[in-house]
Parts: sequence; C-alpha cells; structure tokens
Amino acid sequence: MKKSRVKGLALVYLISTVFFFSITATLQEPVREEKESQTEQKLTATELGVMCISSVYPSMGIQLADSRDNDSQESQPEAVVLESEETTEQEQPDVTGKEPRVLILHTHATESYLPSEEGNFHVKEEANTVRDVGNTLVETLNKRGIAVVHDKTLHDYPSYNESYYRSYATAQNLLKQYPTIECVIDLHRDSVASKEPSATVSIGGMKCAKYSFVLGTTASTYPQNKEFISKLNQIAASNYQGFTGTVLERGYKYNQDLSSKYLLLEIGFNRNHIDDSKNTAVVVGNILADALQS
Repeated sequence: MKKSRVKGLALVYLISTVFFFSITATLQEPVREEKESQTEQKLTATELGVMCISSVYPSMGIQLADSRDNDSQESQPEAVVLESEETTEQEQPDVTGKEPRVLILHTHATESYLPSEEGNFHVKEEANTVRDVGNTLVETLNKRGIAVVHDKTLHDYPSYNESYYRSYATAQNLLKQYPTIECVIDLHRDSVASKEPSATVSIGGMKCAKYSFVLGTTASTYPQNKEFISKLNQIAASNYQGFTGTVLERGYKYNQDLSSKYLLLEIGFNRNHIDDSKNTAVVVGNILADALQS
C-alpha cells in the first residue's frame, strides 16, 4: 500500500513537472522571440560599424567624444549626437587650384576651441572649430604655392557614430576626383577635462598651441606615414625652434591606408584659444610646405 502511494505521488510529481515546464516554455516563447528579434536588430544596426570601424577602419568607441582613443574620454556631445537614421549632408569642398597637392578634411568637424564652449566643445558653426583652423592652414599652403582641397563636411553630425566611416568615403572620392593630391590631412583637436587653459609655446613671437600626430600602426601605409612624420619633425627641429609634433602611435588604421602621406593632425586642445591654434596652423603649414617642396 505504501509502495503504491509512493509510486502514485512520484507519477503525479513527474506529470506536474512536465506540465509546468511545458506551460513555462509556452509563456516564455514570445519573450524569447522578442529577445531574439532584438538581438538580430542590434546586430544589424551595429554590423556596419563593427565591420567598418573595428576591421577596416579605426575602432572608435561609442563613448569617445574626440579625435581618437584618448586616455581621458568625454561623454558624447549632446549638441551634435542625434538619431543615427539622419544622414550627413555632404558639402562641396573648397578648391584653391587646378592641381591640388593637399587634401584637408575633418572626421570630427564640429570640434571647437575657446571661446566656443557650447555643446561640450562641439558646434555646427564654422567659427572657432577645426574647420576654422583648417582655413588658416589652407591660406598658409597657398602662400607657399601649394593648392589645396579643403572639405568641411560634418562627418560627426547629426550622428557622431561611424564618423570615420563617412570621412573615409569622402577622402576616397576626393582622391579619385583630384589625382594630383599626394598628402591627406585629417585635422582634429585634442581634449582635456581640466577647466584651465591648455599650454602654449612661443614660436617666432607667436603664441602657439601644441600639436601632435596620431599614427595608425595597423594601416598598410604605416611605414611610409611614419617616415613622412619623421621628415616633418626634422624640418621643425631644424628650422622652427624645435617646434615638433608629438607622435602618438595607436593600434588602429584611422583611414591612413588611403595615402602614404596621411596625417591625423591634432592642433591644440579644446581649452586652447582659437587664435593660438591658428598660429600653430601657420607654423605647421610652413613645415608641411618645406617637406613637400624639398
């Protein structure tokens, strides 16, 4: 009798367990399908960024708010990061000659300097931005007889994500359109979290912001780009009071496969005044002209 009761209870337990898991699985199926759908959507939405930025182009973290993988990262600038569905408006570049030798563009074109602090130092207007500094660089090269293509497309607006993907496409198209271009400059500025003004140096009586070169070590043109930067710094050391650019090597490409003279040039910091950064552009422009004309 006891054995029969035990068997009966075991059978009831077994049937109840099967029934319970059956009901649970049925109830959770829509949730599972929804999660799987969300996962598929997430992968689809990020597939291009992973493929292009992590594999082909530089791996730029979504939280990065400036020109590279800075050790001190800022939050994304609220003023410029909008919905990713919105597209970047392609601007017609400024071209200063029939056979331009230099292309200047800006992956993060909204990066600004003092006195423009709004938007976490990211603004759409051209004044006080890296585009403004780019204008000075163009003027300096023109005075030295070097024609330039200056593209001012806001590759980081309205969406900051995949800025390098968009600037790659721009540079690639312009290099095809202007085959005489031999040097590409992706002009940025660096950033600091401090509230204090960034340091400057006096060069030829001008107060200048510091500058640096970010060198992508995984680019196929890494040796040539490194050699070109070395040439620029040798000229600066000899002829421009030792005003050389710091070389920062990073394990990304930064689109530098596109040219054997591809410079990711960072002039100044967000806490530098625009005038000091423009002064640096004058000096760097002359250094670059010396290198291209030697």
